[in-house]
Amino acid sequence: MRHGRAACAAALAAALAAGGCRRSEETRFLNFDPETTAGHLVSGWSGWEKTPENDTFVWAQAPEARMKVTNAGGSDRVVRFRAWSLRYPNAPEQTVTLSVNGTRIDAAGLYREPHVATFVVPKSIWKNGENEFHFAFAWAEAPKDRIPGSDDSRTLAAAFDWLEILPPPSPLVRK
Repeated sequence: MRHGRAACAAALAAALAAGGCRRSEETRFLNFDPETTAGHLVSGWSGWEKTPENDTFVWAQAPEARMKVTNAGGSDRVVRFRAWSLRYPNAPEQTVTLSVNGTRIDAAGLYREPHVATFVVPKSIWKNGENEFHFAFAWAEAPKDRIPGSDDSRTLAAAFDWLEILPPPSPLVRK
């Protein structure tokens, strides 16, 4: 019997080492680069690009864009992302509405310069495992139609630099 226990323990150790019981990693931070974001962007996104300062970003190139993230559920989360709208003369205000797993969370304005938008997503919205983010924009325009000399025919709504999913801040303790 002792030999059987050793064999079972060895088999269990091998399975754990191979990842058989591995918990899926929660999405905490995406830098909108090939290393951190590949596999998360579902639809409505362009390829990787870089700013003149060499920061990577990705355009939402449609009025709607979708991505998937992994979460364990069980608590509220703060979703923050740094983004900016397409810049052209007399562009209307750009807004983005975030929905998570089909539930509308809120809308926020996006600006011509990089800006951080923040949303609180209640724990009741999160699923344990894969979750879908849906971004809906007020407009998407082709630069070639709005910027003299541009030949970019993609319909661009907003550029995303990074996104993070955080636990909510702890309540302040008063003494």
